[in-house]
Amino acid sequence: MGKNRIITDFAAAWNTLNAELIIKHLSPDFLYDSQWTFESLDRAGYIEYIRGKFYTLKQHGISIRVEIVDDSLSEEKMLKLTQNETTIFFRIKTKDGKVIKGDLCMF
Repeated sequence: MGKNRIITDFAAAWNTLNAELIIKHLSPDFLYDSQWTFESLDRAGYIEYIRGKFYTLKQHGISIRVEIVDDSLSEEKMLKLTQNETTIFFRIKTKDGKVIKGDLCMF
C-alpha cells in the first residue's frame, strides 16, 4: 500500500478516533518514539497506548485538528495535530508497505 494512503488513514484515525485505521498498517517490528517519553514503544505497546489515547479523547469530548502537511525535514508528508493552541507533528517511516517507525515531536 502506498505511503499516501497510509498517511491518509492515519489522519482519518485521528479525525474519527478509530485506532484500527492505524493499527492495520503497523509492521510487526514497528517502533514508536515521542519527545515526551523516555522509552520507545514496540507494536504491542503502541497499540495499547493509541487505543487508550483515543478512548480518553472520546470520553472527554476532546477533538484534535488534523492536517496532512509537508515534512520540512524530508520529501514526505506528515501529520500536524493541534489541540487548543498546542501543535505537534507525527512522522511515519514505511518499508514494504507497512509502517516501521512513528515519531511524535514538536517540529
